This record gives sequence, structure tokens and C-alpha cells, in this order.
Amino acid sequence: MKFRRLLPVIAVAAISAVALSACASGSEGASTSTSSAGSNAGSAASGNLVIYTGSGTEVTEPLLKAFAKQYPDIKVQIVNAGSGELLARVTAEKGNPGGDVFLGASPSSFTSAPELFQAYTSPGDADQVQKDPDHLWHGWDIMPQAILVNTQLLPNKSSWPTKLSDLTKSTWSGGKIAFADPTKSGTGQSIVRGMVAAKGWDYISKLAPNLTVLPGSDAMFDAVKGGAQPVGFINEDLGTKWQEAGVPVKMIFPSDGVTNALDAFGIIKGSKNLGNAKHFVDFLTSKEGGEVTVKEILRRSTLTGASTPAGLAKLSTLKLIDTSKVNSEDVSTKFTDTVAEARK
Repeated sequence: MKFRRLLPVIAVAAISAVALSACASGSEGASTSTSSAGSNAGSAASGNLVIYTGSGTEVTEPLLKAFAKQYPDIKVQIVNAGSGELLARVTAEKGNPGGDVFLGASPSSFTSAPELFQAYTSPGDADQVQKDPDHLWHGWDIMPQAILVNTQLLPNKSSWPTKLSDLTKSTWSGGKIAFADPTKSGTGQSIVRGMVAAKGWDYISKLAPNLTVLPGSDAMFDAVKGGAQPVGFINEDLGTKWQEAGVPVKMIFPSDGVTNALDAFGIIKGSKNLGNAKHFVDFLTSKEGGEVTVKEILRRSTLTGASTPAGLAKLSTLKLIDTSKVNSEDVSTKFTDTVAEARK
């Protein structure tokens, strides 16, 4: 997969007490955090585990807390940046990886670069609603995305966009729609894939004058939350949390199609902590891992028969867009050119 305009490689500051020499190089703008070893008796596994992820602390902290209960002596370090940036980093580190697990990317991120990832058959793979026959990636969550509006900037409900087609109107010209760059953000990529699958590349051309393209999903979310732009997109788990907390935002699932992503994860080939990476895969594909995903992170688990997280709509009520025929590499290579051409 090709990613354009990637940020330069950053220096990663390890927060754990043990500095991991494997993570000496990185990309500017990435941040790190660690999970402290718990006091619970459990597995005899010990050592380090480095996870590359675009997910924020609202996702990683519940996961690592639960993982530490099972493996209290494994010190976990999180390296955080956009998924496109991290995939470029994994590519640059081929043969001498700094990370062990790549968490939170589309399945195509793994299948388009199989030489970068380690196949592993986890016991939990059998219970997944979608499976990789080559076991390079493992399912984690299914995430619909909603249009997000700032209700202070748009107090009149009649002005809210209710369809994807509404977003191409001149109402939003001049960059009023916050948008995550799909060449750097996995969330942005899944949104563009859905739009193209439902409406074609001509839709992106019509949408382009209305976009403020931002370097990642967090920047897109925060732009609407903070009032920099009145409209954007958000993953339903975070949007639900913000609405319940009284943040002046409202999620709207478009009636003409809801973009969505299957979040996958996998082991980086050449992992220096392979045993611990396998422990993490086994944990996240287990019933216990699925319960953390549903009950604490409020995301839909990919485990067969998993319950719907509290406060979320039944999937059957959403018109989910099938993105299986849209290649992620096409999105990465065409989006920037399409937007630039439309703005001439």
C-alpha cells in the first residue's frame, strides 16, 4: 500500500521503566504510553510487548488493564500515530521491527503487504464473524461511522445533513466539513472506501470543495467537538460517549449509506517479543477480550454471537455500505489527486 505525504519518522519516548531499544526510531507526532504490570497472579509470561496503533487511550487503556490481569509481568508499550503512518513505519523497519503487534487497521492493510506480518493461528480465530484464511490478520471490532454535527454551531436540526449526498451541497463550501486524510488515517480510509463504494469517485470530486483535510481521525473528531468545523465524521463508540457526557455534538447515520470499518490486528513479522505478541492475539480474540471491547470500549466485537454495546443501534437498523470491492490502495493513491483536481 502506498501512502503519500507521510510525516517524517518520529522519535518515540518510552514511558515504561524499561527503555526498549527496538523502538529507537519513529515518526514525528506519534506518542507512547505503557501498561504497568499488575499484581494479580497469572501467566508466567514476562518481558516486553510493543503495540503500534492509531487508537487513543479510551481504547487502549481498558484493553491493557484487562490484558495485565492475565499477564501481569508483561510490560506493554503503546506507540500511537495514524495507521497509514504506522504502516509506513513497519515497512521502513522490515527486517528489524520496533513493534510486535499492529492494532487497528483494515484487513487490506495486512493482505496488501503480507511480507510485513507474521501468520498465526489463534484459538479465538474460529469464533470470528470474518476470518483471514492466511491468519495474517485477526478480527477485533466492526465500527459504523456517523456524520457528526456540532449542535452549538448548528442549533437548528433542519440544517443537519441526514444523507451522504447532503454533504456535497454548497452549504458546506469553504472547508466546513472536517475530514481525516485517508492516506494517513485508517478511519479516513474506511470513510472514503464507503463513499466510493456507494457513490463513486465523482462524489469525492463534488465533496472536495467542502472538505478541510486533517492529518488524522483524532484531529477530525476534535475539530467538530471544539467548533473549528460544524460537520465531520466520527466512529460510533466515541460519538456515543460524547453524547452521553453532554458534549454539544450529535451523531447522524446517513440514510443513503453508512460507512464502516472492520478493525483488524496482527503480529509484525520479525517480532522481537513473538511469544508475548501471540498472548495478546489470544487475549483479544477470546471471550474476555470481546467483553472488554463491548462493555468498556463500547465497540461491536467481531466474535460470533457478541452482544450489542449499550446505547448503540442494532446493525439491522443501519444501511451499511459493502466496501469489499474498493481497493484500499486505490483510495490511498487516488484521493489526493481527486481532491486537488476538483479544487483547481
